[in-house]
Amino acid sequence: MSATLRHGSRAAKRIGLVMAAAGLLIVGCHASQPLGPPTPTGATILGGSTMASTPAPPPGWNVHVVTPESQQQAQETVLGYLRKTLSALPPGTVIDGSRYGSAGSTAPCEDKPHSQTELFSSVGDLKPPEGTDPAHLVGQIGDIWKSWGWWVFERDGTYKPNRSGYSPDGYELQVAVPAVPGPPSIIGNSPCFPRELVREDLPFPTKIAAGNS
Repeated sequence: MSATLRHGSRAAKRIGLVMAAAGLLIVGCHASQPLGPPTPTGATILGGSTMASTPAPPPGWNVHVVTPESQQQAQETVLGYLRKTLSALPPGTVIDGSRYGSAGSTAPCEDKPHSQTELFSSVGDLKPPEGTDPAHLVGQIGDIWKSWGWWVFERDGTYKPNRSGYSPDGYELQVAVPAVPGPPSIIGNSPCFPRELVREDLPFPTKIAAGNS
């Protein structure tokens, strides 16, 4: 199996395992190792398949994974892609991770007791201007990622509409509507990097706008 498909398989497990009332929640490769921030207090876990399908890459798709040289580099790249997405959306759209307790965290890449690699993952609610249709917004975001030359698709086996986007350098963004009315949730994941690079003292912004620092 290619690195791209392994990466996609991990992502499918994460986005397909649980859906929260207010958004999409990340789930790691192993039930005892949740990937990303904790479930919001009071969230209701609703349906969804335990495996969201990942299609085969399109013909000619080539990924050249750029392994982060530090956790800071991984975080900054994820943050850059999120801001680039926001810059193409209606003015005033923000990503708000305050409901999740922490907007970013690291987790093991491998389904092993002592994984030697980790990845950085962020999560937040995508809040557009009032009156924006969430389903239309998800499709618009998928088109934005496609315009960058990313591999973008909608997963089966989980709530729709949703979009998963893979960059040629091995990063991924995911956006989906929640199981009940509410803002879409958006997730950003880095490629795996050596566990010894993990740091606990690197903050990640709770609220992200197109041009904020």
